[in-house]
Amino acid sequence: MSNRLRVSYVLVPMAYTILLVSIYFSTFSWLVTHDWRRGDYNYCYLIPVIVLYLLWEKRGSLIDIPSSPSWRGLIPLVLGVSLYWLGELSGEFFTLYLSFWLIVIALVLMHIGWEKFKIIWFPLVIILTMFPLPNFLYSKISLRLKLLSSQLGVWLMHMWGMSAYREGNIIDLGFTQLQVVDACSGLRYLFPLVVLGILLAYFYKASLWKRIVLVLSTVPLSIITNALRIALTGALYEVWGTKVAEGFFHGFSGWFIFMFSFLVLVLEMKVLSFRFYVSGKNKGGALNIERQDIDQDSGNSISTDQTNNAITNNENS
Repeated sequence: MSNRLRVSYVLVPMAYTILLVSIYFSTFSWLVTHDWRRGDYNYCYLIPVIVLYLLWEKRGSLIDIPSSPSWRGLIPLVLGVSLYWLGELSGEFFTLYLSFWLIVIALVLMHIGWEKFKIIWFPLVIILTMFPLPNFLYSKISLRLKLLSSQLGVWLMHMWGMSAYREGNIIDLGFTQLQVVDACSGLRYLFPLVVLGILLAYFYKASLWKRIVLVLSTVPLSIITNALRIALTGALYEVWGTKVAEGFFHGFSGWFIFMFSFLVLVLEMKVLSFRFYVSGKNKGGALNIERQDIDQDSGNSISTDQTNNAITNNENS
């Protein structure tokens, strides 16, 4: 590669970055100093690092394919500029965030073309995960999760043999009352767990439906684990008092539940990597069932175990 081409790969992105920073400076100042400091969006500080890593991983493919600027970028450019003015006039930051993303997509298409865009589409999509939801959508989801987590938490307490009564998001244990507030709605687990599921699905070498199942499973998993946390808080409250509902234990239990959810996702990937099929009958009439483990690198199936099912036809019948 010539020195001139190397310089262009550095200077052009830098020029675009300076331009976008100058236009969206106040928007990103609010994003970093206000939105990301909210408890439900603390994970967003890691998203730019993840995006840069994913782009760096694709550097070889980007260099090998020649750039082919495309006028397709005009469509997201017009939409991005329109949303920018709409966001400036209305004061809605989510509109400005979406405007920034569309303009980035437009610049990529107009500068390096469709073929290179197909290589880095995933890092560009991940950028969306660092933007908080609109307030009306956030409030609606938070309320539903609070009620659902409270209901499941009370059900788990009943299964444990405890006496608990729920009214809305307030759980009456007899000796005290627990209130499931916005911070305990489960969004602090849902958002980062969905992002984690998307990243795992991206690196997971399996068929598309298995990746979709992996991502979709993060939603019920976050709800169940949050309900489990509420139930454990109620069960331990009688022994240790308010210590379990605040302070170190409250924060530690959140991290523990999240790591537990991560291990469940890894186990789910392992389970999805197995494939069972019926290979036919042997001479004695027994049904052969072979379990195959999918090679994560090549996608080929490797036989790991073969057993004979104890279903044998009666020769006299």
